[in-house]
Amino acid sequence: MSVVVDATGLWRGLTVGFALPDRAFGAAVDVDGLLGDPELHYQASPETNRLLLMPRAGTFARLTLEWETLPEIGVFAAPPLPAALAASPFDEAETSRLETWMRDVAGVLHANRDRIRATAERAVSDAAAGLDESLPREAPPRAHVVSSRVGTRVAGPDPGSRFGVVDVVRAPISAGAPALDEALFVDRETGRPLGSRVTLRAADGIAGAAYEATATGVTTRDLQGWYDQHIAREVLFDDVWQALTHLVAGLETPASVQYFDI
Repeated sequence: MSVVVDATGLWRGLTVGFALPDRAFGAAVDVDGLLGDPELHYQASPETNRLLLMPRAGTFARLTLEWETLPEIGVFAAPPLPAALAASPFDEAETSRLETWMRDVAGVLHANRDRIRATAERAVSDAAAGLDESLPREAPPRAHVVSSRVGTRVAGPDPGSRFGVVDVVRAPISAGAPALDEALFVDRETGRPLGSRVTLRAADGIAGAAYEATATGVTTRDLQGWYDQHIAREVLFDDVWQALTHLVAGLETPASVQYFDI
């Protein structure tokens, strides 16, 4: 049963449930002996997709698969390591096994990318609502539901605040100031604008940010806190996406995104 947590934004755990696709891998048995604390990263965009495997912790080996429409015809690469670093940990036959496995995993990830994205969005929404669990609303009969406990700083609603969940959206690009990077703060429930944040740039990079409240009762501190929460939600989305990538591939959730009780 989910419980509501406080609104302090302290580091906490969020249990995320996911109904595995039928073709998901129970375990990476085909390549299990080749992996050691691996990390698998999946990037999906309308233009291109990319799967990056770092098969062993502490090594420099990187294997990639890139494709536009079908993983089966994607471009696989296993760049040779510089001699000064180390010899390749895999021979030709082992590399071929890893390529076959990556193509199979990529096919499942590609076919279920919308489900993975929706699950990550659900997790962020549930965390922002103050819940400590984000479970599937519905699951097909006999579906195998797995879960991962991810660490996050996304806070629940502040009962002492006049405002609920505040979203941060990018302002439309102005033709008169195309380089202006402006974010708008909007009350999620009412759609009411609450303020803005403009990134200040110097010749050598970002110099800071200017906040401006546009609603009565909103302070600069409020805006800063809401922006921090916006960043925390983006990080949580990425971490849940990473965890689900591993679960679909039959791998354990990477330690880098897990929550551990101290």
